[in-house]
Amino acid sequence: MMILLARRTFTVLLAFCCCGLAGGCGTENGKTAGELLDLALAGMTGTDGVTFEGETALRVDGRQLPEASIYYGGELINHKSLRMYKLLPDLAKSQELSGDLTQQPAGPNFYSRLEKSGGQWRVLPLNEDQGGSPLPGLNPIRQLEELKTMTKTVTREAGAGGKVRLLRIELDPRQAHDQLASELEAEMSALRTSSASAKSPVARTAAGVSALERLWKQENGQLRRRLQDAKVATVYHLEVDVRRNLPKSLSRQRRITFLSSDGRTRRETFVSRVDFYGYR
Repeated sequence: MMILLARRTFTVLLAFCCCGLAGGCGTENGKTAGELLDLALAGMTGTDGVTFEGETALRVDGRQLPEASIYYGGELINHKSLRMYKLLPDLAKSQELSGDLTQQPAGPNFYSRLEKSGGQWRVLPLNEDQGGSPLPGLNPIRQLEELKTMTKTVTREAGAGGKVRLLRIELDPRQAHDQLASELEAEMSALRTSSASAKSPVARTAAGVSALERLWKQENGQLRRRLQDAKVATVYHLEVDVRRNLPKSLSRQRRITFLSSDGRTRRETFVSRVDFYGYR
């Protein structure tokens, strides 16, 4: 079971100076950073399909947890179908984000299929048990879609080069907290469903089902208590192909500060990055 409770704070003066030096808060061709983001998101919405590869990392109190790192790939097909799968770590691409993932255990070979229906991405059932798969929660298409309506501050950052536009998107603290709560609730719901349909003979007995239900309620209760007063800061960076106005990569850094069960302050940072290619 994996539940991830997965930066910067500028004064007004410093933010003003950065805008003056880098030009990141001005307009481009008469468009604000928010409007440029809307263009990129509209470009993704209008595409028939795209292939992507991504990776994640988790740090707890500054210490990285290699077992929580995932390297994955996926493909959007015909606007509304999505398949995602776990990949073996690639050293050349993984060192920058999460260190040498080749040292971590291979772990289960997750595979997930999703379909968009009624405006929501839904996980399709598979023949084999994929309960607890983290892949649906890493859906980058859903993350981009969410950015359209979330309360946020969008700025343009310099230094990306002439062919790439770099946008920084910082969620409002309340919005960041609500997003995390929603994602964790979805993970817990999927875990509960997986437990209820477990194939183990012991798990399928009345005693086994009752024990699993008690465990789920205990874990869910602890999670809700930790979330209640947790502080969440979430920042995205979106690289956009200037010529085509299509996303090239999306990274997210989410920092959570909360009290552990023993009353100590804990800090967890969940980092992810996904690259898009092969638009069609």
